Amino acid sequence: MNSKSVCLATVSIVALSIALPDEGHAQSELPTVTVVAPQSKPARRAKPVRHAARPSQTNRRAAAPVQRQAVVPQENAGAGVERAKGHVNGYLASRSATASKTDTPILETPQSISVVTQDQIAAQGVQSVNDALRYTPGVSLESFGANTFFDFLKLRGFDAPRYLDGLRLPNDSTTFAVPRIETYGLERLEVLKGPSSGLYGQSDPGGLINMVSKRPTATPHYDVEGTFGSFERFQGAFDIGGPVGGNGEFLYRLVGLGRDSKTQTDFMTDDKIFFAPSLTWRPTTDTSLTILSQYSKIDNKGYQQYVPGQVSFLPNPNGHVPYSRYLGEPGPDGFKLEQFSVGYEFEHRFNNNLQFRQSFRYFNVDNNLAATRSEGMLSDRLVARTYNYVVAHASNYTLDNQLQADFRTGPLVHKVLAGFDYFNLSASTDYRSAGIAPIDAYAPVYGAAVPSFNSLSSFILRDDSQSQAGLYLQDQIKWDRWTLAVSGRQDWVSSSFISKAFWPPAGTYRTFDSAQTGRVGLTYLFDFGLAPYISYSTSFTPNLGADRFGNAFRPTTGEGKEIGVKFKPNGMNLMLSAALFEINQDNVLTADPVNPFLSTQTDAARARGFEFEARGNVTREFEIIAGYSHIDPRVTRSLAGNAGKYLQSTALDQASLWGKYTWYNGPLAGFGVGAGVRYVGDSYGDAGNTFVIPPYTLFDATLSYDLAYLRPDMKGWKMQVNATNLADRFYVQSCLTGLPYCAMGSGRTVLGTLKYSWNADPAPPLITK
Repeated sequence: MNSKSVCLATVSIVALSIALPDEGHAQSELPTVTVVAPQSKPARRAKPVRHAARPSQTNRRAAAPVQRQAVVPQENAGAGVERAKGHVNGYLASRSATASKTDTPILETPQSISVVTQDQIAAQGVQSVNDALRYTPGVSLESFGANTFFDFLKLRGFDAPRYLDGLRLPNDSTTFAVPRIETYGLERLEVLKGPSSGLYGQSDPGGLINMVSKRPTATPHYDVEGTFGSFERFQGAFDIGGPVGGNGEFLYRLVGLGRDSKTQTDFMTDDKIFFAPSLTWRPTTDTSLTILSQYSKIDNKGYQQYVPGQVSFLPNPNGHVPYSRYLGEPGPDGFKLEQFSVGYEFEHRFNNNLQFRQSFRYFNVDNNLAATRSEGMLSDRLVARTYNYVVAHASNYTLDNQLQADFRTGPLVHKVLAGFDYFNLSASTDYRSAGIAPIDAYAPVYGAAVPSFNSLSSFILRDDSQSQAGLYLQDQIKWDRWTLAVSGRQDWVSSSFISKAFWPPAGTYRTFDSAQTGRVGLTYLFDFGLAPYISYSTSFTPNLGADRFGNAFRPTTGEGKEIGVKFKPNGMNLMLSAALFEINQDNVLTADPVNPFLSTQTDAARARGFEFEARGNVTREFEIIAGYSHIDPRVTRSLAGNAGKYLQSTALDQASLWGKYTWYNGPLAGFGVGAGVRYVGDSYGDAGNTFVIPPYTLFDATLSYDLAYLRPDMKGWKMQVNATNLADRFYVQSCLTGLPYCAMGSGRTVLGTLKYSWNADPAPPLITK
């Protein structure tokens, strides 16, 4: 074990020793309980809980409660009561705020949404956002390969913007300054499918990814774990939190992770430090302020994104190269990514009918990359190469204000949301590149001369800025079993960049756009848990620059139509959903055939398809996740003659099934056994559809054991082993724009985790001031 491993082990042990409660003290003192005298202020009505059996129509109309969102921390809502941002027991979330920005049952949401819970993340041994979404239908993963340090995804054939806690992350596609979010610090990942600009502003029409951070809890908890396995991986992590002091007014949470690891590719490492402290202040039951922050640093040796298709999946007299083959230069290659964020969530409830929420975050990310890139084949063995430097920075601050009113007008129950949000992004890029000596893919010899950063001129040298302000209004209207959701939004976007090098041509580029978008959806909820729905929504994405005639680019627009059904049988923790959809995108930028260094706005695309998902418990012991998607993503208009061709890097068919069985009684009590299968069908590797990336099927498995069933004094200790790509199937995931830039898959990986968890005494009741 090297020095880094020893250091990580020490950190875990220290965290464990600090967090361990003093048992003698805990047993000798009981928490102080303060009894508050009744106040003249009217009592709050409790939030209604959905029951398996619905009341009669007469009673329901007479007693329809005014709905409101609790402002206490989500995890403190009460045993068995789920909140939109809180922890979910098992694989099935029943509520979400991503589709509506309000705490709304997923069954009553007229749009497809998939939620990956922290329990699923833990059960599957997830190590990245891409890993977490492998069993989610409609998601195309790993566009840059298993070795990439970025989480770029596609939804229903289109790029998917990423949000953290409902606020947009820095995302400049011309740079590598893109944050990577640690899944150990997340409570859930939510995939909202279809155009979503009606609440979020600029967005591609396929949907978006919203990641929800872990938050302070009123129940004390202490988790420490270590993970070991393939590629000399050593990882330590801790998650501790609870109340500060004796009255529960302040809550805290500390989440941290350290990793020292190699990868499946020679000369590459995967090292990381992550720390996320958070604090909640609850001065009253109607007011809360939660501060969320995180810091992470990646400092890795080696970097390889691409392997040419000619040596990875196309016929070659020499066969294909192994996963471990490194085509760069081990000495100078390296990748650094450092990011930091801090923000807050404020909530105040004025009365039973009116509440205000405000979220703010500042996010900063810096990247420094020095790496070799493959540029195609010179023969059936020799790989052409360039050496590339990227120094990039991006930061943004985002603000979202929401005023929610719950009221009735006759038989109609309204949940009205009015909001104003704003974000400001600044980014800079310095990209330099030069050709270096080729390498033999089958017998590599390293040590080629590599130019220094200072010896090269910038190919891209630019400063970017963008700001967006948006006003939005939404009404969720209930009448009997019907729910109508209507939203509209007005956006103003200002974008500019200064180019100081070759690409884009030197100059200052500015544009100002405005757009109106929205969504309308209708759901009918039957007594037995069936909810058919229909929806229509629109999107827009601003484009910076002008064509060769000086005409400023218009925003790329999209519209989506969806009809589907969701079913959650009464009395079961299981939900099935299915949807038919069509998405159209217009005003798509493409290369100008006269001057390929410029763009023209002529293309259009369309994606049609079907999705199915099932998740939850078949029985108490047996949990499942199943999914299938079929997508027909086509170019409908193209200046380059690609009309009728498939959109690239989107699998036409995907299917997956995961199940885990846990014994709670009998001789196998404490054991859990899980297995999964993932199928990814044909996808096209370039815009002209000149080649197909072969389909592949992968198998995963897990074994777990709760040691408390072995010996009572080992309560809290758990062991787990996860294996992905169990058969070690060789496959290629995608090709970015053509054969030179193909992404290798992930070989067999086996990881073992030992975890110790314990809880202290529950927090005392919150004292009302």
